[in-house]
Amino acid sequence: MILKTSFDELERVLDEAQSFFSRCTEDEELVHKIMLLTSEAVTNAIKHGNAFDESKSVMLEFRCGNSLLEVWVEDEGEGYQRSDVADPLTDDHLLSEGGRGIFLIEELADEVRYGKSGRRIGMIFDRI
Repeated sequence: MILKTSFDELERVLDEAQSFFSRCTEDEELVHKIMLLTSEAVTNAIKHGNAFDESKSVMLEFRCGNSLLEVWVEDEGEGYQRSDVADPLTDDHLLSEGGRGIFLIEELADEVRYGKSGRRIGMIFDRI
């Protein structure tokens, strides 16, 4: 899917994610988790990656394999270094607004991969 840089796209993303992954697995809890993390990743791409620049797009890819389910989100922003995002659980950042989406993604996905200088994130889920 190619999305506009707009939060108006989130409802369509969630509908597509639910429809796609519900055909791949009967595990409703897993589908719900995938939808939550997809929403987080797309929100980050719109807000932080593309900085709300409507001339840029967000690319979204769903994959369904024998043992894995995958979601890939890519923006057209400047990218970032994962190490630059503070841990939201440290005392210095408990009240900060940022960093929780990445933390949530890393805690709930079975594997997270970063690419293209921080412009692409892959969230991998075991089907077992």
